[in-house]
Amino acid sequence: MKKGKVKTNISFSYETKKIPLSMIDTEVEITAFEKKDIKMRAAYIMLNGAPSFSVNEKADGRFHLLAAEKDFYAAKFSGLHECEARVYRFTEKNAEIFMLVEKLKKQDLGAMEEGYLMKRLIEEFAFTQEDVAALIGRSRPAVANTLRLLTLSPEVVGLVESEQISAGHARALVKVPKEKQYAFAKECIKREYSVREMERAVKAFLTPPEILQQENAAKSAEKSRQLKALIERMRSVYRTKVSLIGNDKKGRIYIDYYSPEDLYRFEEFLDIIEQFNGER
Repeated sequence: MKKGKVKTNISFSYETKKIPLSMIDTEVEITAFEKKDIKMRAAYIMLNGAPSFSVNEKADGRFHLLAAEKDFYAAKFSGLHECEARVYRFTEKNAEIFMLVEKLKKQDLGAMEEGYLMKRLIEEFAFTQEDVAALIGRSRPAVANTLRLLTLSPEVVGLVESEQISAGHARALVKVPKEKQYAFAKECIKREYSVREMERAVKAFLTPPEILQQENAAKSAEKSRQLKALIERMRSVYRTKVSLIGNDKKGRIYIDYYSPEDLYRFEEFLDIIEQFNGER
């Protein structure tokens, strides 16, 4: 099947000029941000200057802020009355797309919020996953993995949004039936699973017992082969009898000697090892 062309040709041309902050409108209220964050950002702006804002010129001559609302309020709080701006002349549709793309390019969004924004680009503006990946500078698998989070049960989504579990933990749950996902997530929190431990727990749950038993038996057999190979290497190097009692987890290794020459040879091995450790 022939793939369609990736949509990266949206016109993002702009004009740079200085405009009064009082001429810029935004849909996000200042109450959406912590006051201390605004003050800290304002202090930074007073020392280093304000960033260039992206705005869309409206029919009435005013401007609509497209991104960086926190910086906008911080600039006003710092006492600035004018700013440098990238002035776009978007249609309403392209302005919305630009805003979504700019938000997704930020590094401080939660995984679920990213998923919701990506879903809007796909459902409201007919973009594909390849389109979204190209627009925001990520790989298609990364976009797909983020979107998979939206298929989780609402309870698990809530745990991700409240940062009780990570997006990595949550992705491991995608293949689990929805009615079981929350129980897995709570077990993850209780046992403090790493992402890898979560993945193993999910795999054990989804794998039929007989298959899991076969896999475990194969792993044990491989470990036994490795242990036997180690004993054979020791026999070859020490040139004497080496025997083992135990298994891959616990046991004893016996090294026999039959003459003073054997002991002298073992001592030489120890000298070499100690010298090597001392040089590191």
